Amino acid sequence: MSNHVIIIGGGIGGSAAALRAAQNGLNTIWILGTRSTKKRSRSQWVNNIDNMIGFHEDVIKNQAIKILERKGHADAAELLKQTHFHINNRQIIANTINRIRTHYPNCTLIEDEVTTLKKSSGGFEVILSAQTFFTPTVILATGVMDKQPHLALTNKKGEVEFSPKWIYPFANREQFLYCIRCEGHLTTDDRVAVLGHGPAAGELALMLKERYQNQVTILTNDKTPAIDKRTRDLLKAYHVEVVTDPITGLRSEGVKELHGFEFETHDPVPVRFALVALGLHRVYNDLAIQVGARLMDTDQPEEKRHIWINAKGETSINNLFVVGDAAKRDDELVMKQIYTAQEYAVRAVDTIDNRRRKRQRVKTLS
Repeated sequence: MSNHVIIIGGGIGGSAAALRAAQNGLNTIWILGTRSTKKRSRSQWVNNIDNMIGFHEDVIKNQAIKILERKGHADAAELLKQTHFHINNRQIIANTINRIRTHYPNCTLIEDEVTTLKKSSGGFEVILSAQTFFTPTVILATGVMDKQPHLALTNKKGEVEFSPKWIYPFANREQFLYCIRCEGHLTTDDRVAVLGHGPAAGELALMLKERYQNQVTILTNDKTPAIDKRTRDLLKAYHVEVVTDPITGLRSEGVKELHGFEFETHDPVPVRFALVALGLHRVYNDLAIQVGARLMDTDQPEEKRHIWINAKGETSINNLFVVGDAAKRDDELVMKQIYTAQEYAVRAVDTIDNRRRKRQRVKTLS
């Protein structure tokens, strides 16, 4: 069976593209990546999705409660009412994988990493660690990774360890947040710290104050703030303090709940949430570079440059598409959200499908 498309990337963008391709009847290979590559995905850090219609626990939960109550299971119904169910990217991806494996034999799933992408006659050569595929069309959904806050805290051995690991437990419990569009509304009226020192940190602090009436503090963690005067004036008017001292400790109930940040000389800053605003660590654009695709962001180092796409998600290389966070347009802002990744996945797959069916019609009538 010859394939119509290979999708590279196991995050939200890749999941949406793979499901759409499978449902459109395309012979598809979906390369999910390895355990290590999956950990590098931005999608791993968004742990509560309820900013989209339909993506809310009550859609199914309320139906289950009604069934339990109708069947006389009042205790179980009450327990369900008191239980919070996370809906996060990992669950959505796992559900998509299960649906495809169960219902769509035209989509082959491979857990491996693509090492090389080559342009060849009639399409692309996709080289993995142990096998090679040829395909007329490729969809890249390789994504990006944000910079993580590194804190110099004392470990159990009494040694100071400079690492991002200190924030991981709270990221997993929806207290360290990464996307104001996805998760900002969760913070309404609460105390929030913005971890960052650049223009993005200042802008996000203003947005939190204006949208959600938060008490906001910017923590630069021993970095000099790079925030313009107008933003500084607004922050002052909004009573947003900028603390430049290095963070020396976290106030918490073990790893269960974050309560604030400690400093050597500054008073502790109590918070319930922290929003990470340190910018991009990198864009996973390696495969696009290998085939000479055009990049955006000429003022950035190569590893931080997004891949140019047109309105259909196609790059400067014919039949190479990019969906998700790695993509960027020069004529329209591409919002970095789940439903945007899904929208561009549909655009790309439908374009591929339309081209395939047109060729089929010509061949049928010839």
